[in-house]
Amino acid sequence: MVDGEKNRAATDFNHLFDKIGSNKIIQSLMNENRKRRAMETSLVYQFNAKAYDILELTYFRKKASSPRNAVISMLGNGSLNILDMCTGTGTNAIAIAKANRNAKVIGIDISKEMLTMAKQKLEKDSTPNIEVYEMDAANMQFSKDKFDIVLISLVLHELSDELAGKMIAEAKRVLKPDGKLIVVEWEEPDSRLAKLAFYAIKKMEHQGFEDFLKLNMYDYFEKHSFQIAKIVHCDYSKVITLLKKAKN
Repeated sequence: MVDGEKNRAATDFNHLFDKIGSNKIIQSLMNENRKRRAMETSLVYQFNAKAYDILELTYFRKKASSPRNAVISMLGNGSLNILDMCTGTGTNAIAIAKANRNAKVIGIDISKEMLTMAKQKLEKDSTPNIEVYEMDAANMQFSKDKFDIVLISLVLHELSDELAGKMIAEAKRVLKPDGKLIVVEWEEPDSRLAKLAFYAIKKMEHQGFEDFLKLNMYDYFEKHSFQIAKIVHCDYSKVITLLKKAKN
């Protein structure tokens, strides 16, 4: 573009600003950018929601050794207030609520798309003892010491140390003094055949996933003021029961 053309373009742009107003132009650009980001985010969440349910059918199809059944057996049939953080499509929360009708189950997630799918599932099931809410798990709106059980399933490995720390701190805050935090996380299997199947999980996850798998879970949770009470090994995963560390 020659100097004359540049000057004319600049003049035309200035005239456009004068005619429409700079604030309106900036606002219009911001709105378009928001729409584009929202569309991209929606597509990502829709894919993740479907992928999560596919993983469920592929890796945890054996009921006897599935992490969900391990969690349900740990909870029993008592009258419990249970929080499922990052509930996603609500699969865990619904299963827990159906297994224990005496429990009050709340599922939260920051994704509207995930919660839409969760609510669609709830409409098909008669499960009155469950509610789902849109909420940030790192900044929850619940009062202190509210829940007997907090569940975090297949989430921590996806988070930065900072965000994971905030989420675990929030879990600690809303747990009753004698409450339990139950964490479900991936665990690399020992058998060669199972390792081949687990390789697909590794390829799907982020770069730091393998480092997370190697972490000492006792040290990891101790720095967040929790102590491990029990670990149950399941298919491709482990279920960790944690208690609040007593204050010195």
